[in-house]
Amino acid sequence: MNHSSSAIFALSIAAFGLVAPCSLVAEPPPLFTQMDSFTASHPDLYWRRQGSEDYERGRYGEAMTKFLRAARYADKPSQAMIAQMLWNGDGVPVDRVMAYVWADLAAERGYPAFIATREKFWSELNADQRRAAVAKGQAIFDEYADDVAKRREDKALLLARRQITGSRTGHVGTLVVRQYVRETNNVQRTDGAIFYADKYWKPELYWEWQDSIFEQLPEGKVEVGPLQLPPKP
Repeated sequence: MNHSSSAIFALSIAAFGLVAPCSLVAEPPPLFTQMDSFTASHPDLYWRRQGSEDYERGRYGEAMTKFLRAARYADKPSQAMIAQMLWNGDGVPVDRVMAYVWADLAAERGYPAFIATREKFWSELNADQRRAAVAKGQAIFDEYADDVAKRREDKALLLARRQITGSRTGHVGTLVVRQYVRETNNVQRTDGAIFYADKYWKPELYWEWQDSIFEQLPEGKVEVGPLQLPPKP
């Protein structure tokens, strides 16, 4: 993995602490948001996590498939990873035109790190590639832009929220959620009132929560200078 893909990969997954250090995020989400019982009801997080694990293991074809699934649920980090994989040729043929299209889509909400990537890609395209990107971009936006992709995620969240174990009015009372944690090989107990907090399940609040996380991610860049030889003893 080169410097560029490493940076995008870290930014793409840091917000939920799946692999990269949580120090990239000012206030990491609760640990339970990484767990299977939570992500299973959040297709964006579920498929991003699956794709991230495959990418780490070098299974790039499988990672691409899963990032594409997450992208259908408006997952901007997954869209950014698709862009980077196309740009670098990670398990797929290099396609700078489509890499820019996906980078443009990932930057749709104005997250600084993804805007920086989009502008870097654009600056390295020639005139013909830029025209091709503009021509091909609409089809990708028609399928994966927030206007349509968020609706898929919203439907999944609302369906999962209706299945909360509690009163018919949605009150969870003293409910305790128990979930297996692969990382620690034990069962974690989470207060139901926290696990089912509105910001994790009500679509409008969920997207606000996502924005609060990704707007904090640093832009960052890697500068590689000329080789410097150590002085002779």
